[in-house]
Amino acid sequence: MPSAELRDSVRPGTRSPDHPAEPLRTLDGLFSRAARRHPRAVAVREGPYTLSYGKADTLSAQLATALLGTEVQLGDPVVVHCADHRQALVAQLAVMKAGGVCVPVPRDLSPGQTRRIAAVSGAETVLCGRATREAWDHAGCRRRLLLDDPELWKRLGARSVDRALPRSAPAEPAYLLTAEDAGDRSSGHLVDHRAWHLAMAARSEEIGPAGRAVAVSEHPVGPAALSAMWWAFGSGSTLLAQPGGLVAGLDGTVAVFESAEYTHVLDTLARELRPPRPRMVVLVGAPCGPEVVARHVEILPETALRAEFAPGGSVLPWAVSMYRSGQSTPIGGSPVVGAAPGVRLSVRGVLGEDLRAGQAGEVCARGRTLPFDVIGDHSAPGGGGTLLRSGFSGRRNPDGGVELTGPARRTPPGERLVDR
Repeated sequence: MPSAELRDSVRPGTRSPDHPAEPLRTLDGLFSRAARRHPRAVAVREGPYTLSYGKADTLSAQLATALLGTEVQLGDPVVVHCADHRQALVAQLAVMKAGGVCVPVPRDLSPGQTRRIAAVSGAETVLCGRATREAWDHAGCRRRLLLDDPELWKRLGARSVDRALPRSAPAEPAYLLTAEDAGDRSSGHLVDHRAWHLAMAARSEEIGPAGRAVAVSEHPVGPAALSAMWWAFGSGSTLLAQPGGLVAGLDGTVAVFESAEYTHVLDTLARELRPPRPRMVVLVGAPCGPEVVARHVEILPETALRAEFAPGGSVLPWAVSMYRSGQSTPIGGSPVVGAAPGVRLSVRGVLGEDLRAGQAGEVCARGRTLPFDVIGDHSAPGGGGTLLRSGFSGRRNPDGGVELTGPARRTPPGERLVDR
């Protein structure tokens, strides 16, 4: 069963499973619509391997039926721990179709990390492969389904798809995004389908659709991969997984990286005689410093750069900065960000008070395109419309921008930030 904290955070069902509401505003509904329109279109290309929209939709419905057979209930967390992007896509779609909550985790985890993730989520089911199954031997999860086991798919293919599918709904949680702090404590952000849909739609409205392909070099289900895949699928395009890093063939595409990863990518590109020229680079995660922007402009002068500040292991942006070809770039100093669509940024003192321009405090946010609750972090406020904490200190400028100045001073363990 889910942990008590997760169970209390999950929103009550808004409809009967026999009457799905607004399926196109759920992530799996969005994908299924693309699959019906263009079943043979490539959803994921990973090296020499591909997975079509139609095949992914069919396999995920079969897997979702199996999850219902293992008594996965509405709102139950299910860990997704896969070695490749094709497995990961099918797993995530299946969890959503079954009405569960995806708990995506990276491939390389220590036993302590898996135990903490299992504890904070309360997950009893893990969707994994042979390469990742051992990580959960002592985590307390009772059920593990190996997605690279041919016998599993033989059994699933022989069964009829459950007629109750899909059981997802826009206002119900799609993901529990976990993160660890410096004290090895795990917490998680709950994100509903609607917030994710709105955030990706806002990105497309600001910079256009994803185009023919969105490329990532990150492991499956990392922040960059999650951000890239749902933007790609919302545009009916292909997730181009490049596990070895940027290679030829990216000209004209969009590439998505975690901010911390991009410095190493730029180092690699600087050594190339003819580096690939993506149409745009999107960064997610930590703040993008002026030195990174300057290096990007030096190496990829014709490529637009969009930096999305998404702290705490999250994916949906709190703030956005855009740098286009020919635009003047920041010189030195700390990153200055502006709120993403649907987000309200604030700078808070240690007691939760909203500080005036020029006063230093912790950067916080709330909004309809952000997680709706936090679990496992007892210094964070709970409840609907959660005020989220970034872990970064900053100050508001007179023009409304927020300057990020470094790690934040946190309230002592056990004390909560009061939302005032």
